[in-house]
Amino acid sequence: MAKMMDATAPIGFIDSGVGGLTVVREALRQLPHENVMFLGDQARLPYGPRPAAQVRSFTWQMVNYLRAQHIKALVIACNTATAAAWRDVQAQLDIPVIGVIVPGARAAVKVTTAGRIGVVATEGTVASGAYDAAIHQQNSALTVHSMAAPKFVSLVESNEYKSDLARRVVADTLAPLAAEHPDTVIMGCTHYPLLRPFIQAALGDDVTLIDPGRETVVELATVLDYLGLANRGDHDGDRSFYTTASPTMFADIASDWLGLDDLHAQHVNIEGQPDHFVPDAELNGAVDKTPESGQSKTLVVASKNPGKVREFVDFFAPRGITVRSLADFDDLHTVNETGTTFLENARLKAHGYSEALGLPVIADDSGLMVDALDGAPGVLSARYAGDHNDAANNAKMLANLAGVPTERRTAHFHTTLVWVDPERPHDDVEVDGEVNGRITVIPAGDNGFGYDPFFYIPEQGQTMAEMSPAEKNRFSHRGNALRELAKLMDAQPERFGMPDAKERTNNGSDPRMNEDLEEE
Repeated sequence: MAKMMDATAPIGFIDSGVGGLTVVREALRQLPHENVMFLGDQARLPYGPRPAAQVRSFTWQMVNYLRAQHIKALVIACNTATAAAWRDVQAQLDIPVIGVIVPGARAAVKVTTAGRIGVVATEGTVASGAYDAAIHQQNSALTVHSMAAPKFVSLVESNEYKSDLARRVVADTLAPLAAEHPDTVIMGCTHYPLLRPFIQAALGDDVTLIDPGRETVVELATVLDYLGLANRGDHDGDRSFYTTASPTMFADIASDWLGLDDLHAQHVNIEGQPDHFVPDAELNGAVDKTPESGQSKTLVVASKNPGKVREFVDFFAPRGITVRSLADFDDLHTVNETGTTFLENARLKAHGYSEALGLPVIADDSGLMVDALDGAPGVLSARYAGDHNDAANNAKMLANLAGVPTERRTAHFHTTLVWVDPERPHDDVEVDGEVNGRITVIPAGDNGFGYDPFFYIPEQGQTMAEMSPAEKNRFSHRGNALRELAKLMDAQPERFGMPDAKERTNNGSDPRMNEDLEEE
């Protein structure tokens, strides 16, 4: 039974990342007068491979944060969290709590014509059997084929969901399900509707796709109306967006998905929230403490490049470190790279931005070094031809290599990382990473940038631009540098203001570097 409250109070939506915004988009369309509050736990993404008990704890922390904001209803806009925590949360709260699994299952049962339903979801959702149970509870005679799609969420979170890479990954992943000839398929993760065109193409136009988010909002509207909680206002509601990771990266993706030009996101730290139910009275004061309050470790990446920043987020989030980028700070003067070596430039950026922000900063300087060109382009890699133009840089490199035989076109990519912490002013951390290869004559691959299409790694039989993001992460110079950094962080955690590895494991943070595209 819902407690008495103002119908103008906000509806809370929670998700492990940004995928739940597909549900919010439906809410804005179907319930435009409602006030909406969304929280995405991107810092601890992915949820899919985590134990159910840990997902339940993370879910309660999100729930309790929004409860402190006096929401009138809660939508768990994450299939993994719904499978792990929905029944527990629903039983404890006195406001409506709606998950995404039952509405999606109900819709699939209603529209199937041949009785063959497919479910594409995260590992955690598939392992829970939640969709199978919900479908068979309504009709035990139906056949259900469930499969995990562990790469789909990362395609969406990295803003690659419209790319040719996404098309290929979706087609390859869904081939086994297509062979089962389902007539109806549930997109069992709130990230997946962003890949809908590719999913439809992979399964065939005769397959009906079910978006549980849409069905969830239909159920939400019915419940609010029944309980007298529907907002009957005559203007669009307020929208508030919170993320545990970079608000700028979140806003870039969210504004595109939702079509909101003035979307603003706020960073929050929810790790201090209770990871279980507590009475309303105990929520007073249990509100956000931002990283600047000293309650968690915040690290600034000296870059505005979303792709590069995402690599650092993927690496540091499992270690309990919140990553922010230079794009998160206004009126910040650019530190010029005037050094003659990678180390000098990385030091300049790390120290310059750390002094300006008063926060720990990690900076990198990277480049291509071709042996036949005496190490050029080197530190001038980004502006080898005079400006930041990939085509011009590659053309100049190829012209300078004209006539050089294949066996002498050896080269390597190099990265230097420098970590500077104002609390440890004389203890900079510096690591390097390299990957060896050779320069081809003809470019190959569409997944890279810069010199990647011409940088061939013989052991892999591919150029860097032919590799998937996961493969590139395993072999790249930056990936190798981060692995060296990981060794130092595990061996000397005090240098990074972190607990030791055992304590991080007990707290649910995985100290390993992500080595594959992962799921929700």
